[in-house]
Amino acid sequence: MADPRIHELRERATKLRAFADHVQKLPDRVDGEAARMEWSGPYTDKVRGEIKTWKGRCGSVADRIREEAQRLDGEASSLEQKEREKAGAR
Repeated sequence: MADPRIHELRERATKLRAFADHVQKLPDRVDGEAARMEWSGPYTDKVRGEIKTWKGRCGSVADRIREEAQRLDGEASSLEQKEREKAGAR
């Protein structure tokens, strides 16, 4: 019988990947909206620069979340391997 921790780890990894995708897409919406707008003024360049900065930060956070998801998948694979070895030893 499969260890329920394996399923839980895989499920958490899947949810983390979906969350990482969401985090990465957040600034894209703002950037896309700003690109469509006809706006100018003393703070326009500053705001556009801040959007790019946040886009980079969100990308970095999304990458770290994906790394954690990968770690969880690795942990699940390790547990599966141990289960197979245990089953083979019987």
